[in-house]
Amino acid sequence: MSSWHNREEAAHDGGSYANVPTSPHTADPLTARNLQPNPAINQTYGARPSSYVPSPLNPNIPQPSGNRSRPVSWGGDKLTDVGSANSGGSGHSSSSSGEREKEKERDTIRGIISGAVGGSFGPYSPLRASLSMPNPPHNRFSTLSSVGSVISLTSDSKYPSLYFPNSNTAGGFLPYSDNPHIDYASPHADPDDALHDPEQRYKEKHPFFNWRGLLNIAFVFGVICALVLLFAGYPVISYFTREHTVLTVGNGVNATGQVADLPNMPSLIDPETPDSVKTRMGHDGQEYELVFSDEFNTDGRSFYPGDDPFWEAVDLNYWATRDLEWYDPSQVTTKDGALVITMIAEQNHDLPYKSAMLQSWNKICFSGGYVEVAVQFPGGPGAMGYWPGAWTMGNLGRPGYGGSTDGIWPYSYDSCDVGTYPNQTRSLGDPPLASTSGKSKVNGALSYLAGQKLSACTCPGDDHPGPMVDGRFVGRGAPEIDIFEAEKDKNGPGGVTSQSAQFAPFSAEYLYDAQYTTIFDSSRTIPNDFQGSATQQSISSLTNINDNWFQNNNPEFAVYGVEFVPNKEHRDQAQITWVSGGVPSWQLRAPAAGPDPSVEIGQRLVSEEPMAIVLNLAISEGYQTVDPSTLTFPALLKFDYVRVYQRKGELNIGCDPEDRPTAQYIQDHLPAFINPNYTTWAQSGYQFPRNQLKDGGC
Repeated sequence: MSSWHNREEAAHDGGSYANVPTSPHTADPLTARNLQPNPAINQTYGARPSSYVPSPLNPNIPQPSGNRSRPVSWGGDKLTDVGSANSGGSGHSSSSSGEREKEKERDTIRGIISGAVGGSFGPYSPLRASLSMPNPPHNRFSTLSSVGSVISLTSDSKYPSLYFPNSNTAGGFLPYSDNPHIDYASPHADPDDALHDPEQRYKEKHPFFNWRGLLNIAFVFGVICALVLLFAGYPVISYFTREHTVLTVGNGVNATGQVADLPNMPSLIDPETPDSVKTRMGHDGQEYELVFSDEFNTDGRSFYPGDDPFWEAVDLNYWATRDLEWYDPSQVTTKDGALVITMIAEQNHDLPYKSAMLQSWNKICFSGGYVEVAVQFPGGPGAMGYWPGAWTMGNLGRPGYGGSTDGIWPYSYDSCDVGTYPNQTRSLGDPPLASTSGKSKVNGALSYLAGQKLSACTCPGDDHPGPMVDGRFVGRGAPEIDIFEAEKDKNGPGGVTSQSAQFAPFSAEYLYDAQYTTIFDSSRTIPNDFQGSATQQSISSLTNINDNWFQNNNPEFAVYGVEFVPNKEHRDQAQITWVSGGVPSWQLRAPAAGPDPSVEIGQRLVSEEPMAIVLNLAISEGYQTVDPSTLTFPALLKFDYVRVYQRKGELNIGCDPEDRPTAQYIQDHLPAFINPNYTTWAQSGYQFPRNQLKDGGC
C-alpha cells in the first residue's frame, strides 16, 4: 500500500503521473489536464462532469432509487464501509500506528475513486465524465450500468473497468488497490476468492487421510473385489466343486453333456436315435450314456470333403497294406436308412477296383468309451478277398496319409528307453533279441519302424504336442483298436471277424501274456495266431460270422463293438472288451502287453489318445488270398448306425482334449495330414525331434 500512498502524496504536492494512453492507437494520451467537459455527454446522459455519479464507491452521495443492474459485490460494500467510516475527516489524527495504516488505505481508496491516484482514471473522476461516449456497445465487455447514473462504469464492482471509445480496446480494468488477503478474509468474501491467490493454495493444509476419502477407496476396493470374485473366483471355485466333463467338439453339446436341438444345425446325437438306446450298462459294470450317433436315415448324403460335419471320404490308394482298390468319395452314400459303401470292379488309377473309406478324423473323436456299429458284410460266406473294416485310430495320425503316421502308428508308449529307437535297437545286435526274434523274411529283425517320433525321451523345447508332466513330455502316438476286420475263415467254411489291438514297440517274437485275456465263448471265438510283423504287434481273436449277416443271404444287421477304458492313474488296470453279434466275444487287460525285459521295453498302454472312427471296404493280397471267382460286384458294405457311449460323468468327446492335444500340432504340420503322396515325415518337410538317449542327447 505504500507505493499508492507515495503516489497520492506526490499528487497532493503538485506532481503529475505518467501519461496514460486511452488507446494503443492514440499518440497523445489523455490526462486530467488536457480534457475539457464534453457538453454532448451532459446533454445526452444528463451527467454532471464535475460531480461524482451515485455509486457504492462514492460514500458521500446517496444511492439512487430503483433496481440495480446486478447485486452489489462484497467489494462495493467494503468500499462503502470504508468511505462511511472516513466521512468525517481525513483520518490523519489517529494516534496509533495501526490507525495510521488504515487511514493510508482509506486515502488510497479515495484517491482511486477521485482519479487522483491512477492518472485521473478513477471511475468517478472528472476525466471520466468528460469522455465522449457512444451508445452503449452490445458486447460482453460493456461496462455501462443500465440504471442509476450517467456514466456509471460497473460502479458496484470491486474491479471497475473502462470503455475506450477511440480505440480497439473493448474494455479494461482500471488501476485498483486490490488486496486478495483482505478479500478472502472478509466475512463477505466470494467463495472462489482464494482460488485467485496463487499463494493461498500453499497456505491451506489438508489432512492426508479423511473419512470421505477412505470411504471412497473402500467402495472402489469392494467393487474390484466383487468383479474379481465374479470373473476369476467363481470359475476357480466351480472348477474344484463340480464334476468335470471334457468336451472339445461343439456341435451342440454343452459342458454338462446336454445336446442342443437346433434347427438346421448338426447334432452329435442323431434325433432319430431311439431313446431306449441312449444309455447302457457297460461290460465293466459302469453306466454309460450316448454321446454321438448317426442313424444314416437321410438318403443321398454326400461325404466329399466339406460336405458332412462328422465324416469325410478320402480320395487315395491305401498303399501301406498293398490295397488293390482306389478309394473314391463317389462310392459311399446313404440309402434306405443305411450307410452304403460300394466296391466295383473298375479299372482306375491303374488299379482294378474302386471303393470307399469314410473317416471321422479331426471331426469326431472320443477318449475311451464304447463304440458300436450294426453291419451287413459284402458278398457271401465263402467270399475270399473282401476286407471290410470298422476301426479306430489316434487322431495324431491320419489313415492313408503316410507322412502323418510315420513314427506315430501304432505307438501307445510312455516310457523313455530303447523302445523309442528306430528298429528298437541302439545298434545292430543291441539288444540282441531285437535283431533276432522277428520274422525270418526280414532276417529276424523285430521292428522296421522308424522309432517313436513323439516319445517321452523328446528333448524339452523340441517339436512335440505335449503335454509335459514332471518336466518331461508324455509319450504320444496313433494306436489302433479294431471293432472288426472280416475275412474268409482259413480253417473252414464261412467267414470270421478279427478283433484286435495294435501296439508298438514290440515284445520279443510278438508274444503277449495270454493269462490277461479272456475268451467268453470258445465255440465261437479263438485267439488269432497272427501276432505281429515288423510293423506292428497285434493281439487279437477270431469270431465266426453268421451266414445271414452277408449281403447275398437275405441279410440282417449284426452288432459289433469295442469298449476300452484307459486309466491314466493306474494304467495296469485298463482293459478292452470286444462285442460280436451283440454279445461279448473276448477281453484284453493291460498287463497282457506289459514290459518285456528281454528287449528292454516297458508297458504298452491301452489307448489314452482321442480316437477317430474309420469305415472302409478294401481288397488286398496282403490281408488274405484274393480269389475273384468267389467275389460278386457290386459288393456292398452296409452300416445301419454308428453310436458312441462313454461312462456317465466322464464324458471326453473331441479330437483336441486338453490332456492330449492334437489341433495345434496338426495345424503346424498340415502338409503331412492333407497330402497322401507324402509317405514319410521327412518328405512332408519335417524332422523327428531329438531323443535325449541317442545322438548326443539334448
